[in-house]
Amino acid sequence: MTPDVISVLGGPKVFGARAARLDLLEEVERGLPVRAYEAVTEVLELTPLEEDRLLQVSLRTRARWKKRARLDVATSDRLVRLARILALAVLVLQSREHAVAWLREPSPALGGRSPLAAIASDPGAEKVSNMLYQMEHGVYA
Repeated sequence: MTPDVISVLGGPKVFGARAARLDLLEEVERGLPVRAYEAVTEVLELTPLEEDRLLQVSLRTRARWKKRARLDVATSDRLVRLARILALAVLVLQSREHAVAWLREPSPALGGRSPLAAIASDPGAEKVSNMLYQMEHGVYA
């Protein structure tokens, strides 16, 4: 089974009928729709401070998004990283509620940080992904 990243990014609500055949690389290079950002932040119930840290954008930048249809490439890439981890957590933990709770729980394996805090960087995201794959295969993480 593979994580359903497109669904986490809003699926057909955001991408319409193209969601079923969406090329994620191409979409990131174009810039994801702002509605994809809204879908992910809503599911994770991100605070403005968490949005700043995870997406590396200021409140003023996010306010300007209201006037645009698409995110820039760098922000789209960071949003896909966040969505990929969330999709994997949903797959492994079998519900969005459990996935969000796990992502927010401090972990000794991450030096007391939550997985959500750790995925602000690529090495942190890789470590969190590895933890989820270990859990999927029955290894305690």
